[in-house]
Amino acid sequence: MTARTAPTGSPSATSHTPGPTSHGTTDPTTPHDTACPTTPHNTACPTTPHDTAGLAAPHDAPNRTAARDTAGSTAPHEVPSPTAAPHDTLRHSRDPHERSLALVELGRLTEARHLAEHALATTDSPRPHLTLAWIALDRGDAEECARHLNAATFTGPDRVRAQCLRGLALCQQADPRLAITSLSKTIRVLRRQGDRRWLANALTGRGIARAYALRLAEADADFTAAHGVLTSLGEPDRAAMCLHNRGFVAMLAGNLPTALRHYEHAARAGLRTTRRPEALLDRAEALLSAGLIREARNVLNPAVDLLDRCDRGSRLPEALLLAARCALRDDDPTAARALAERAEALFRSQHRDRWVPAARAVALRAGAPGSATAVAAACERQGHHDDAAELRLTTEPHAIRRDHGTTRSRAIGWLARARLARTRRAAAAACAAGLRLHDPATWPGAELVDIALGHALAAGDAGAALRWTERRRADPPAPTRETADALAELRLARARDDHRRVVALEREVRRLSLAAGTVRRAAFPLSDLVDSLGDRALLSFTGHGGRLAAVCVTARGARLHDLGDARAAARRTIRLELSDDPDVLAAVDRVTAPAGDRPIVVVPSAELDRVPWAALPSCRGREVSVVPSASCWLAAVRRPLRVDRRVWVVGPSLRCAEREVRALRRAHGGERVSTVGEALHALERADAVHFAAHGVRRTDVPLFSRLELADGPVHGYDFDRLTRAPSVVVLSACDSGLAPALLRRGVRVVVASVRAVPDDRVVGLMVDLHAGLGTPARTLARAQLDHGDLGFVCFGAG
Repeated sequence: MTARTAPTGSPSATSHTPGPTSHGTTDPTTPHDTACPTTPHNTACPTTPHDTAGLAAPHDAPNRTAARDTAGSTAPHEVPSPTAAPHDTLRHSRDPHERSLALVELGRLTEARHLAEHALATTDSPRPHLTLAWIALDRGDAEECARHLNAATFTGPDRVRAQCLRGLALCQQADPRLAITSLSKTIRVLRRQGDRRWLANALTGRGIARAYALRLAEADADFTAAHGVLTSLGEPDRAAMCLHNRGFVAMLAGNLPTALRHYEHAARAGLRTTRRPEALLDRAEALLSAGLIREARNVLNPAVDLLDRCDRGSRLPEALLLAARCALRDDDPTAARALAERAEALFRSQHRDRWVPAARAVALRAGAPGSATAVAAACERQGHHDDAAELRLTTEPHAIRRDHGTTRSRAIGWLARARLARTRRAAAAACAAGLRLHDPATWPGAELVDIALGHALAAGDAGAALRWTERRRADPPAPTRETADALAELRLARARDDHRRVVALEREVRRLSLAAGTVRRAAFPLSDLVDSLGDRALLSFTGHGGRLAAVCVTARGARLHDLGDARAAARRTIRLELSDDPDVLAAVDRVTAPAGDRPIVVVPSAELDRVPWAALPSCRGREVSVVPSASCWLAAVRRPLRVDRRVWVVGPSLRCAEREVRALRRAHGGERVSTVGEALHALERADAVHFAAHGVRRTDVPLFSRLELADGPVHGYDFDRLTRAPSVVVLSACDSGLAPALLRRGVRVVVASVRAVPDDRVVGLMVDLHAGLGTPARTLARAQLDHGDLGFVCFGAG
């Protein structure tokens, strides 16, 4: 996990930053959102780390933009009103210490240090020492921090504040248990004194220490308490940082959706990554955990650059370490090693010895020389469990602990056990244990599934192969309405051809969707599938170890078939996208042989995802349904099929669309609509919805595939808003790739093309299809016999 260091300064300046979008979040990755402001009016770099939840300045600073608690303050100078801004203090105050505090607020630490040193030379007060200790801690200079804390005798509230700073320093420098002990004592005194702003500092610091000690429930409680204190003080920005830190705890617990939700709530509560670029590190780490490596690097690189150019020495090495991990996952060992070694050098220069093993572990994995055994042991001692586990996986896998550490490190331990297992039973047990800790969609969960699947295939166990293949298929994202406003803005950005804004909004939509989590598909007994198939055969394909296999399930049970080289099958599928070569069609057609002449339900693997099934010789005139998973088909076939209420959605610039819809309305009645809002409303109240519109398929992010309507595109993500789904959706459009998105929202049948659709031939096919829409798979098969193969496929349970 990204390192969190001890609490330090807290800006409250009015820096020049882009405002939030109308729906309350900002994109943290665009250039304008991460540029390091350098002019006095734009502030220097931010000074509060993501791990410090917006901490107060060295003492109850008189230059706050937010309300503050002055109880217990012993400031010798007059305290201005709570609304006084740091810039006002710089303009009107001549007191060097007051001015230094204002500069801390603005993040201009070098200037603040010079003024605090000047104040120290002109006063007998110990307070400049406290300020200088604070600044040193934020700059990553623990020795200077300790020197200032030891150079003065603090009394009254300043004494406990100095003790608080010592505890915060322990969060950076020492075993977190020492920090917990120190800060717990400080918290008791601060509560008695009523020093609420420093109480929030101490609670945050203890939360950080508890998180690193894997006392996660207690860490979450500390951040929650700090959030309450700061909210009561009228400090929304710092309170928002506490929400963000609760996301960090959720990440340590292996709960990515909860972490992302906390990050989004923090952004909506006012957290600005322009002022706190360290928050970008957490977002990047969340994306990395979700397997979105390139996106993680895109978020992280500006943050590293920003921190590198800012006076934030204590924050930079953590950013570099995370950047090294991203580069390693992105198969860029040269960059990973350079970044890790630079992070290691900075940790050493800051005397942060407990972080050195983590950086060294990444460097070793990237090819640097050294003893993996010694470094892994050091990582384990210092609490860097993930780094220890990943390093040991290739050197001493038997030494990885499965009873201690983060959920991810323990899952890696089970992966090591699965790799070493000598029997299928032992391997399957290890894989199941690991998958109780980690999502199968990303590593190490994905490898755990592959190991178990490989054993099932090798044993010829069709039932087990089907079960593990189903685990391999990604769980669909959970429905959410959180993306609605961002999608509306995305439509406007596309209309304006604002590419930069489109990219930013697409990132935001993906973040919000990830925060919603996924819908875990319920496991089903094979007998349920067998009983539901009737006279059909289900073919579940999977590629593994370079081979293509199929599990064929019929009323008689399940059988496993080896279908040859998987790469050859993928090449043939690509060739079919270019032309209907008879030899290629015949070769692809052989994959359906296990089903005999039965109606078939196809669950394609990646190698067969784009096959135009109706064009295969054995499938002409045959009922074929295609589904993303067997569990999806089982859920769909249990839904009733109704086609009474029909709605027709017409997009612009299609030559035959109006003629097509007029013919269909004459035969079946129903309402005609043309906008995105009308179409989404229709999907919630109709039984059958027909789209005649241009389709655009996105292979990089399928849920950004779209249909072009009168006022802009309707995306796959838009369907997440549906509270009810129709039985049937017909996409009379070129391949849009939207069928899976509709199926996962409860549509029973989607008829869509996997090819370009010829306008002049589609009208007759659609008229015939709707005439027999009560049996869509059978009707479509007959219609394509009469009108020719137009690439249409029946998805779902037809």
